[in-house]
Amino acid sequence: MTPVLPVLLLAVAAPAGAADARPAPKAPAIATPAPKTPVVRAESSGPDRAPTALGTAADLSRLCAALDPPERLRTSGDAVTRGEAEARQDADHDAAVAGRYEVAVPAAGLAFAPYDAPERRLALVEPVQLPVAGGVARLWPTEERSLAVQVDATGARRVIDAQRAGRLILGLVFDLGDDATCGKGARGQRLTLPVEPVSWRWLDGNVVLARGGAAVDRPLLTVAQGARPRVEVGEPIAGPPEAKKAFVARAADLEACYAEALKRDPGADGVLVADLGGQRPAISADSVGDPDLARCVQQVLAPLAPAAGRVAVPIRFELEPPGAVRKATRE
Repeated sequence: MTPVLPVLLLAVAAPAGAADARPAPKAPAIATPAPKTPVVRAESSGPDRAPTALGTAADLSRLCAALDPPERLRTSGDAVTRGEAEARQDADHDAAVAGRYEVAVPAAGLAFAPYDAPERRLALVEPVQLPVAGGVARLWPTEERSLAVQVDATGARRVIDAQRAGRLILGLVFDLGDDATCGKGARGQRLTLPVEPVSWRWLDGNVVLARGGAAVDRPLLTVAQGARPRVEVGEPIAGPPEAKKAFVARAADLEACYAEALKRDPGADGVLVADLGGQRPAISADSVGDPDLARCVQQVLAPLAPAAGRVAVPIRFELEPPGAVRKATRE
């Protein structure tokens, strides 16, 4: 697994505005999940937002509406009214292309190219079009177009078997290009959207069969397959060195949080940075991407919030292969 802790430490310590030159206007109402914690990804140089799930036709329609260029608006009213409408649309467009999104694609109808045994490569036949939201919309990757994964022949066979059984799902996280817009079919009933894949994984139910893109270094071996969960508290990023001991004393509760997260995603792993200070604990960086885990960690650490000042401590949640020498969790 690619080390994400140095990335997290740099992201939390960096001054505001240093991580991303792209403006962050108010996001449009694309979907209505609970607010999510910014995610720091191993391939990124700074903090990023957790992906917004796009699961319904309404979600895709709202995204496409936000992506419409301001000049396409057909707004009635005087010059001021039209100008204000274009300014709002411009802000919504900027926020939409700055976002990161996630879809689950039923893979029964996707076509795989012949497996490349020497390269251990399994890929889709190009051009790839991914039906989402019940076929209302189709996504087509403009980069990493075949969504290839590296997997041995046994793993590739598991992917194909799951597809034949109708259980295979493609989980795709993607970004959008600066000029991304949705195309519409002849009757305006089918949407098409070019996307820039960030990470993807093939799943048989909750079991991860293969990963690609930025997720390639995440563990394939899950707790269901014998991996052992471990929680490790790092050295404080902010606050006194002795703050670590207070966090370590809560290790059992943190392990319980992780156990619940692994029930939701048996391959979950990564680093959270718990930031104590102010009115309530916060998670200032997150490479796991599980909002429920973040909330659980906040609740566990709430009693440790200092009366004054700030304490920020990284906590690593990782899966060890069977037989690995276990490091001490507590000091």
